[in-house]
Amino acid sequence: MKKKLLALAVAAALPMVSQAATADVTIYGVVHTSIDFVDPDAGDSITDVTGRASRLGFKGSEDLGDGLKVIWKFESSYDSSANGGFGGGRNAYIGLSGGWGTFLYGNHDTPMKMSTGKLDIFGDTIADYNQGSQTGAFGGLVDIRAADAIAYVSPSFGGLTLAGAIVPDADYDGDGDFAGGYSVAAMYSNGGFFAAAAYEDLDDLLGGADANHWRIGAGFDMGDFHIGAVYADQTDLVGDDYLTVNGSYKFGNNTLKAMWSRADFDDDFLDDEDTFDNWAIGLDHNFSKRTKMYLIYAASDLNLHGTNPVGEQDGLSFGMVHKF
Repeated sequence: MKKKLLALAVAAALPMVSQAATADVTIYGVVHTSIDFVDPDAGDSITDVTGRASRLGFKGSEDLGDGLKVIWKFESSYDSSANGGFGGGRNAYIGLSGGWGTFLYGNHDTPMKMSTGKLDIFGDTIADYNQGSQTGAFGGLVDIRAADAIAYVSPSFGGLTLAGAIVPDADYDGDGDFAGGYSVAAMYSNGGFFAAAAYEDLDDLLGGADANHWRIGAGFDMGDFHIGAVYADQTDLVGDDYLTVNGSYKFGNNTLKAMWSRADFDDDFLDDEDTFDNWAIGLDHNFSKRTKMYLIYAASDLNLHGTNPVGEQDGLSFGMVHKF
């Protein structure tokens, strides 16, 4: 009986497999899980196994002729450390692409987030630049993946790429304005040099009052060395300016990384009284192009009005990443 049921299931799946084989569809994903130990200056230490942006995705395109093609993507997050359940919240869209650029709409990173993503060398780890080091409670860049985004990305003009998006706010404050929020960015890449600038007007996008923020970033690669920095004015949004500087060095199958960042709450980066500082060092070891493991040490220190209500804390994270 079981053999008959299996045969029926295989027979039913064959037409779908045949259709997938003739379509331009790519199945991809990331499994990323870490073992984290966080030791706060006040309170108990914590040891945890953490799923970090693990995802499963499907993407594809169809050639429509005359240099035009339809593009689409569906990407879903899943918990690689607990029950393994799937969730939404990642990029999912449909659009058109050609020599004139790319037009898409759906759930997507804003151009602000896209602008400096390549400068986040500790992305999706305990030291990610938009997580405020290991706590995420204070400081960090504000990156948004917006629902209802309508976006355009230009082709490269001698290394310069422009991107813009509007976000209707029917799902945010209910009044249905066509452009409840917008985001624009310019990115330039030439040889080993990269620079970006972006501005974002949110207008209820985060469920609050109107707010805007801007950032600039730059990076330079020279052989096995990399250095990068991002500065953001976020006082209208989260009440702080933010600066991060990072660097890395590749040797063999390994990459040594370091990062320092500061969120400043009183518009004076030379004043240590109202700041949230983070720093991290890490070592990646690449077993292959798809699989690596890493070890990161990160520390943070919150200072408000010359006191330490949160105090210092540090963390150690061992992680493995596999891409398929």
